[in-house]
Amino acid sequence: MRELIEALCACSGVSSWEDEVRDFIRQQAKPYADSLREDALGNLIVFKRGRKVPEKRVLLDAHMDEVGVMVSGFTDDGSLRFQTVGPVDRRTLIGKRVWLGENRIPGVVGMKPIHLTTKSERNSVPKLKELYIDIGAKDRDDAKKRLSLGDVGLFAAEFMPFGAEKTCKGKALDSRIPCAVLLSLLREELPVDCTFVFAAQELVGTRGAFGAAFAEKPDIVLCLDSVAAEDGPERTEDQVGVTPGEGVVLPVSDRFTMYDRALFLRLRRLAEQRNIPWQIKAADGGQTDARSYQRSRSGAQVAGPAFPVRYLHCPTEAASLEDAEGMLRLTRAFLQSLEEEMQ
Repeated sequence: MRELIEALCACSGVSSWEDEVRDFIRQQAKPYADSLREDALGNLIVFKRGRKVPEKRVLLDAHMDEVGVMVSGFTDDGSLRFQTVGPVDRRTLIGKRVWLGENRIPGVVGMKPIHLTTKSERNSVPKLKELYIDIGAKDRDDAKKRLSLGDVGLFAAEFMPFGAEKTCKGKALDSRIPCAVLLSLLREELPVDCTFVFAAQELVGTRGAFGAAFAEKPDIVLCLDSVAAEDGPERTEDQVGVTPGEGVVLPVSDRFTMYDRALFLRLRRLAEQRNIPWQIKAADGGQTDARSYQRSRSGAQVAGPAFPVRYLHCPTEAASLEDAEGMLRLTRAFLQSLEEEMQ
């Protein structure tokens, strides 16, 4: 699965500009799909028949989009003003490389050099209006010839293994690993009929999933996603948190969702029966597409198998491929358990 994750991470897919990553997923999914379509919001919805038709409609979701930047203005010297797309911590932006627009014009995020700052400026996190993107333009007109207002940019972080065995780093791991898990499942014979949603615009309000929930009318949904790792040097001995490499995460709740207790218990039991390492997360400050599925129509049962990511939504993230493999095994076991219930 590593090669698939690397290829997915190389694609551009800033929220609402998911065209490139969606085209790649479509190419990969088409040979295995019974039906495939793109909706008005940009979701890619794939249906594949299994050995049995389950009593309840099953949907697996993974979002395609990644955080990035958007051009919001030009300065006289040719620098770009910008806004972030998605929840990006501005503390991580300074000095980062970006690729902008359809032609992937290279740029770097800059700010006033430390030699020219005041003491108060050095002791505070710069606001976005104090940052800019340098694309090497000589003036405003030169910059406008290369880019337009509203053009988006992605972070220029390449996928690569590093450190401990099966640890990797790169951009957009938080979304592309779940997409790789779903594509891997699509290549297999499925125990039951299943709808796969590769969702758009999750990072800007789970908007794609909202449309998919009404169109597909699922009864049971697994939203595969990521959670922030809690194993950094700031963690004290009395703190408990999820750690990359220690297993798939089964969250109880997040900022907007209380996950279905019966599904949580089923996934936990399957993990223990199949010797799949797992971790629990009692609460999380983030959000997933589960909020849209759970609240749509008359509601749906939702669960959120996840994996821990260090530096979540930063220009470079880090994760364990062992956790990705665990997510694949657990999702496969879940579908198999639905088939076993029908025998």
